Amino acid sequence: MNRMIALWAHPRSRSTVLERVFIERGDFEVFHEPFASVAFDEQSAIPHDDLNCGLPRTYEGVKTLLRAARQRRNVFHKDMCYHCPDELSADPEFLLEQQHVFIIREPARAIVSHFAMFEQMPLEAIGHRALYEIFCRVTRLTGKIPYVVNGDDLARRPEDTVRRLCDHLQLAFLPEALSWAPACPPQWKAWRSWHQAAERSSGIVDTASPFDDQLLHTHPHLMAYYQTHRPFYERMNQFVQQEHS
Repeated sequence: MNRMIALWAHPRSRSTVLERVFIERGDFEVFHEPFASVAFDEQSAIPHDDLNCGLPRTYEGVKTLLRAARQRRNVFHKDMCYHCPDELSADPEFLLEQQHVFIIREPARAIVSHFAMFEQMPLEAIGHRALYEIFCRVTRLTGKIPYVVNGDDLARRPEDTVRRLCDHLQLAFLPEALSWAPACPPQWKAWRSWHQAAERSSGIVDTASPFDDQLLHTHPHLMAYYQTHRPFYERMNQFVQQEHS
């Protein structure tokens, strides 16, 4: 039986560059946020590019697509839990079919980065709360704590972070998958404007500059977003890159 690996993320968590590693591996069919086609369409306020990209527009349709792909080869899909939290939570069969990896980033930086892309982002789109809810659901279903990656660790120590992840997933570590020619993989075209830095990259690099949290203080609703989501980050961050039996 081929494998299905799910990378569950929140926006601006560095999940796309980790997805790029799996594209470069070549041993998975990679899907980029297929459940976004359930949450959004061409009339949605969120900035988008070509949403008419052939993905199903229903939760069941996306699930069928991923399962069909798994019949052909191993599948890796990266997505945001907030795109369909109720459907995922109510679908233990689908959750149990997959190996789950969760990626998080400290919400202050993620919120500021998100705001730069989409000033009208709603509270739930910050994503940590929905991510934590599905993290807990998977934990209850499997009896094991899922693997958690911190996106800032990935940027600072890419080889070590990816090697640990491969060990956990029982995959060969392929160092050549950590570098690539700058390009836009076809999976990204629907959301290309969100991934310009990843598209220009040739590997995983730490581009973090000294963080200025002034934006959170000058926009009270952003501070409220931060205060809402920070506890969920803290709960998940305690499990980052732990060894699981």
